[in-house]
Amino acid sequence: MKKFVLAAILLAGAAMPASAYTSYLRPNAYWPDSADVRVEGSFASQFFTPSISVAPQLVLTGPNGANLPTDLISNDGVALRLDAELRDGGTYRVSTTEQLGAVATLVGVDGQWRSLAQGETPPVGAPVTTLQTVTLAESYITRGQATRTVVDHASGRLAIRPITHPNQVLATEGLEVEILFDGAPLVNSAVVLYAAGDADNDLDTYAVTDNAGHARFTFPAPGHYLIAARHRANMAPGAAAQVGSYTTTLSFEALSQIPAGYDVATHDAERAREEARRSRTPPRRRVGRPDY
Repeated sequence: MKKFVLAAILLAGAAMPASAYTSYLRPNAYWPDSADVRVEGSFASQFFTPSISVAPQLVLTGPNGANLPTDLISNDGVALRLDAELRDGGTYRVSTTEQLGAVATLVGVDGQWRSLAQGETPPVGAPVTTLQTVTLAESYITRGQATRTVVDHASGRLAIRPITHPNQVLATEGLEVEILFDGAPLVNSAVVLYAAGDADNDLDTYAVTDNAGHARFTFPAPGHYLIAARHRANMAPGAAAQVGSYTTTLSFEALSQIPAGYDVATHDAERAREEARRSRTPPRRRVGRPDY
């Protein structure tokens, strides 16, 4: 019973009315073998099937904490796709930054909040407020050796700060994260875990943050996963709405084993020599048949 009560509270208290999409970012490789990587960003009702593209404002942060250019972005309306070149070794973060959604007017009736229909007049004496979604999706990519500079620097008002390195998550050992709101631990808050293929309104698998804002997850098998933290809070004075419905996600891969590290400069030089050797090697002539 506790599961369903908590799930109902989470859904009713944090999701935007009539909303059934959650944003995510997913790289084509969390440990790419080359410098080239592609990241897909979308809102989905089922992970990781893109439905509605996120806004074209992705930020790629390098291992030293500096933001890198993100010029090569395509958008087909279903998903935003970033092609980036990760030249240096270390861990990178890609982020949508905080994206603001539509503003809805809510009315309180019989102890419940609901959306006020267009042209509807709220009942006399009923409380009225405005609500806006604030979404943030992040993921991490490592080349060569895992580093922690970008991992330890939380971003966004509702932040997921990985304690376990997000590119060193072993399925057998699990993942621990810290959930922060305005820089302070968010205590006794449900954080939902989704596997690939799960619907975003499936709230059955979750962890609750402790007094330090920490949540811990275990995994039935290696694979691609996403965690989502949700929270409602008053927005800053002058904002478009009185209340913000915050959702922050982190996508990652639970591994069967951690990839062996390597020196990126040496690795890339060896790849370049091998590609040059292949380009200089003439194709073998086929015996008994002329080549035209």
